Amino acid sequence: MLYFDYNTLSWTCTNPACKKVYKYEELDKIAITRGNVTRHGRSRPHLEDRTDNYEPYQPDVHSRFQSSHGSSYGHRTTYEPQKKSRRVPIIIGITLACIFAFVIFIIRTDPFTPTLSTNPPAFSFCVYNGLNPPSQALDIESSGRAITWFAIDDARWLDLDPIDGTTDDETQITLSVDLSEMHPGEYTATITIYVSQAKNELIEIPASLVVTETEETLAIKEAVSGSVNDLEIYYDKQPLYSGFNLVNNPSATNPTWGQLLKFISSDATDQQTYIEGEYMCGSFAETLHNNAEQEGIRAAWVAVDFAGNSVGHALNAFYAVGTGLVFVDCTGGGFEVFIPSSKDSYNCDNDYDKIAYVQVGSEYGLVGLDYARWPSYDFYEGYLQDQQDYERRVEEYNERVDEYNSLLGGRTVIKNIFEYSRLEAMYNELEEERVALESLQERLEDCPWEPLGVVSHVEVYW
Repeated sequence: MLYFDYNTLSWTCTNPACKKVYKYEELDKIAITRGNVTRHGRSRPHLEDRTDNYEPYQPDVHSRFQSSHGSSYGHRTTYEPQKKSRRVPIIIGITLACIFAFVIFIIRTDPFTPTLSTNPPAFSFCVYNGLNPPSQALDIESSGRAITWFAIDDARWLDLDPIDGTTDDETQITLSVDLSEMHPGEYTATITIYVSQAKNELIEIPASLVVTETEETLAIKEAVSGSVNDLEIYYDKQPLYSGFNLVNNPSATNPTWGQLLKFISSDATDQQTYIEGEYMCGSFAETLHNNAEQEGIRAAWVAVDFAGNSVGHALNAFYAVGTGLVFVDCTGGGFEVFIPSSKDSYNCDNDYDKIAYVQVGSEYGLVGLDYARWPSYDFYEGYLQDQQDYERRVEEYNERVDEYNSLLGGRTVIKNIFEYSRLEAMYNELEEERVALESLQERLEDCPWEPLGVVSHVEVYW
């Protein structure tokens, strides 16, 4: 039996007694010889009877021949196949490993489940004029089929619209900022988008807010006409003066003008007595502040300095909704000892609850709570003008009364018709002026509060 060796490109005889390697040319000759012998009726010679030189058979350690009928020469033999190549299990192992890796890749990448993506990756808002900044948009997109999402944020100043939807309908979230009750500072927030049908079930987008001015800080600056050098505004900070402890209520809100007046009228802080070194204006302001915060009304403690005077003063401030900044001074009796100009006012049994009017470069004004119609400094200037006009008109009225009485001369009957007409006209004018003065007096205090001095510096502690 012959088999072809692909390594040497030759045929090899498997007969143990005749082991030879044949080339193609030799086989061709043998084939021709066999054909001729057969045609002449001669028996076939064995290949091993050839006289050619050949290489003796050397058994291979990998191949063994066994006789099926013993070991004698010339009997039929069987061939035991070679052992399987070691490369086969290696190839099978590599194939299985590749299949396993591919399956793992499919499981991990999951090309059939969509991915949710958002843009931009972060948001930044800046406020310089006290107004809400322009809104910004967050784009939402799915890499595959439509999926449902839900969004939330962790900041009270940030609003999302809408907060849920599907990627085939709602593809944008509008981000807007609400500066209500905010104060200057830097703030951060996180927008979280939850998705149950996507690979990335949670997406977090950071957002930041920088506030340099708010409606409140601008209102304070406008109210006191203050600048960086003469106005300081602090939030969540104790006054830079020893002995005071301001207690803020996180739930406190800004009151309306009416709510503020009602609270001040009912509060008893002004009934305390001013005691030098123990309970002075700063203590009055501290007590009113803490009482207001306890009632849910947001309040500030304020310190003012006066030009040419080393002694300052303390009071309170409130930011009334729809009204603006309101200063309140509730310093009680005994203060007139240290401010001689206020002695007449304090001795008039006035109510110690007062609306204060504070403006840098102008005098510190006070108007009783029952007579203060508005908290702006323009009202105070108008009030002072009315007070001066009233005093002038009263003086003129008294002069006209003296003139009328002098002309009348104590008479009860006037016979001269021309003189009677003149006196009657004077009387009617005086009576009209008296009614006007009484009406004006109702809007003015009997004993107006004297100014404490010209304001040079203001500190506000919320």
